[in-house]
Amino acid sequence: MEFNENLFFYSLIELGLSVLIGVFLLYLTFSVLNKFIKKKYSIKTDNVAYSIFASSIIFSVGYLISGVKTPILTSLRMLYNNPDYEGIIFLDGLKYTTLFIVIIVLIILIINYISIKLFVIMTNNIDEFKELKNNNIAVALVTGIVIISISIIVKESVYLILESFIPYPEVPTIF
Repeated sequence: MEFNENLFFYSLIELGLSVLIGVFLLYLTFSVLNKFIKKKYSIKTDNVAYSIFASSIIFSVGYLISGVKTPILTSLRMLYNNPDYEGIIFLDGLKYTTLFIVIIVLIILIINYISIKLFVIMTNNIDEFKELKNNNIAVALVTGIVIISISIIVKESVYLILESFIPYPEVPTIF
């Protein structure tokens, strides 16, 4: 059995990126939720409905960022394998990593905001945030499932947006 150093190196990078990006973005999500929703609506810490709602958003973020490492690693591989590349792989890798993280964070914020806003508008007979404050678990479950479902529906589109920033080599057109 032969040891593949390149594959091992890329696996360590992917593992490290996954842990660092995941922990950072999930903590950021949790902090933003607590700052803007929990405090705005004076929701108590022991509120199970809010915990379900917040968990759904955190799951949505985790699910959507789960594929961000693929475009990052693809960019790094393309730079590393390009014989004409003269830059510093670490700096360019950091540049692409930052770019992809900023893009995906903005997209996730927009997707979750629009999803929640549209759902609240469509269910105009229910004030979801008032119900969350009152610990209405049924409303929290339905709202949370909507958030998770939208994340599942848009995931491939989000990755397609990220793929558009990868520096693929020019391919000649035949027709």
